[in-house]
Amino acid sequence: MDQKGGALHLEDIAWAKDLAAGDRSALDRYERDLAPMIAAQLRRRGLADDAIADVQQTLRMRLFGEGAIARYEGRATLKSWVLISALREANRVREKAAREPATEDDHLIGLADRGDSGVQDADKQRYRDVFKRAFRDALATLSPRDRVLLRMHILDGLSVDEIGVLQSVHRATAARWVERARETLSRHIRRELMSQLGTDPFETSEMMGWMQSRIDLSLSALAHES
Repeated sequence: MDQKGGALHLEDIAWAKDLAAGDRSALDRYERDLAPMIAAQLRRRGLADDAIADVQQTLRMRLFGEGAIARYEGRATLKSWVLISALREANRVREKAAREPATEDDHLIGLADRGDSGVQDADKQRYRDVFKRAFRDALATLSPRDRVLLRMHILDGLSVDEIGVLQSVHRATAARWVERARETLSRHIRRELMSQLGTDPFETSEMMGWMQSRIDLSLSALAHES
């Protein structure tokens, strides 16, 4: 019984403690029992799949990465407690979108402007503009999970070990997922560049090496920042 006389949810308290400790079976149970419920509730409230993926991932980071799950006291079911946390996070996402037109995708796209910003050559500037458009178009082709993975790894600077914990997978699986997302984005960027540059063999051969260096730089620019 709690201090107000209500029955505590002791089994859920034990589950929350296991989640806080990073217990694999507890995390698997969260993904099996709670994550689909959260997605369904957010979808009923009109959130798009990309927004739902963002809310889910931010919630995992808050609950497990930052340890908020340890504050669960068992006065409500863990299901209700987590859902309330998810709805609060969804409201934050909506409020942020209303205040700031820029999204996290825009921050990823902004990486395309990093690097050799001092280049003054008009042709290089044109290619930089082409590259930015290609980066934006390529990013739009990624799955919601791949965009979330790139945001976590590049923008948030999370290691594959941390991503593995948040995704409830082994670090090797997380590393494989992140690398596949990077390769997919790079492949789509190259495809978009070829489409926008046309088929002029001289122009293509002259700039593709520079473009590839921009791809690599854009994907790694923030990963090494503190």
